[in-house]
Amino acid sequence: MRTLTSLAAAILGLSLLVPSAGAYEAVNGPLGLLSYERGKTYDGYTLFTPHTKVGSWIVDTAENPGSKMTYLIDMEGNIVHTWKHDTPAFYAELLSNGNLLRAEKIAGSPVNFGGWYGLLREYTWDGRVVWEYKVSNPRQIAHHGFDRLPNGNTAILIWENKTYDEALAKGRDPNDPALSRNGMRAPGQGPDNQPLQGIWPDAILEVTPKGEIAWEWHVWDHIGTGPDQIDINWHLPLSMGYFARADWTHWNSVRYNPKTDQYAVNSRDFGEIYIIDRKTKKIVWRFGNPATHGKGKAPSGYHDDGDQILFGSHDVEWLPNGNISIFNNGTHRPSGNRSSVMEINPATNQVVWEFQTKDRNSFYSDFQSAAQKLPNGNWLVTSTNNGHLFEVTPDKRIVWEYVNPISVDGKAYCVKRDNNPENEIHRAYRYGKDFPAFAGKNLKPQGKLAAGCPDWSELLQFKPAPGYNPIKK
Repeated sequence: MRTLTSLAAAILGLSLLVPSAGAYEAVNGPLGLLSYERGKTYDGYTLFTPHTKVGSWIVDTAENPGSKMTYLIDMEGNIVHTWKHDTPAFYAELLSNGNLLRAEKIAGSPVNFGGWYGLLREYTWDGRVVWEYKVSNPRQIAHHGFDRLPNGNTAILIWENKTYDEALAKGRDPNDPALSRNGMRAPGQGPDNQPLQGIWPDAILEVTPKGEIAWEWHVWDHIGTGPDQIDINWHLPLSMGYFARADWTHWNSVRYNPKTDQYAVNSRDFGEIYIIDRKTKKIVWRFGNPATHGKGKAPSGYHDDGDQILFGSHDVEWLPNGNISIFNNGTHRPSGNRSSVMEINPATNQVVWEFQTKDRNSFYSDFQSAAQKLPNGNWLVTSTNNGHLFEVTPDKRIVWEYVNPISVDGKAYCVKRDNNPENEIHRAYRYGKDFPAFAGKNLKPQGKLAAGCPDWSELLQFKPAPGYNPIKK
């Protein structure tokens, strides 16, 4: 446990903050609860799982142990429940029956791109495993998103390997340097990336409680250049480094809508959201980057975004009004990297609400991240890069703010300095106090994650008189 040794050290982080109307984001600064405006938030409990080391495919080693805990905290940052696991995780969700559904990173992944996990497990409130499903073999790996359906089935995203020859047979350009026959690295891949052969398109598996596949959808079955197809020769430029690898379509979230019997999925690398009709298996709507299917202008040159709207986006969600939300990371946007939260009306293709602060990088996250619209109209935003969670109102005021104090080493810290600790969170979720999972549960506060640290939410409200000096001479 690392704590501050003086009030002067505590005050050190104050200069790093922006006004409460904006979202705090800094490489260095206080960790834990930063602000809480009672009466303006959606009161409840926030669930999060600290991330494993970003970009690493090493699991459970001394160098990269990863946190093996899942935490539920109250609005004041107190722990009210924890789950302890055998393996590190990608993220977890709480089910209405009180169980926890958790994506777990297991050894033996055939790929190294970010987002793989391999094993999905369901835990009871007291930590017993009651269901699991594994997809991890030389040609398949579960990754990123999952969704528990009302009928008890579970939708899971997977990558599936297609060889160099299979890709050529589907029409992939043999001169494309991002396509590899022998597993050598394509241009733009970093030195930490293991060689991969062929390409790895996405698929959805809908699995029953007994582990049977009830429904499936494969990008590979929908190759083409039409508005309801995926162009096998479209990918981001190699100049964008790790984006143009065998990880070709890179879907990162999947959500089922029981009202319409449709799936919404999000492709980071195509910069698009798709709606897939479950009965017809057709892509019935796509949004974000019309250039992928010949319907708009691609970005070109400095400051020219073309007709592309989504850049590196994550976490597509259905909203009760039929709209869709997304965290638009803004990664590699020609006009400048900046993140935003968007609500989109699929009927009109209009962005009907968007949050981005005046400072383009105030909560910028070049990877992962999420946005959850809460029942009172507020939004809970996860900015992964700095493990930063905040709640913002429809009129764009920050009313709750929390920065994860748990590092990949499993220890708690008071202050982040020089990018230490590594405190990323993939996604967090807020559940109201009336959420069915909490019925009859003991949610008594058990103290802070980083015990002994200053109460930042109190210190950051302190407004000293002119000339005040906290250091006594």
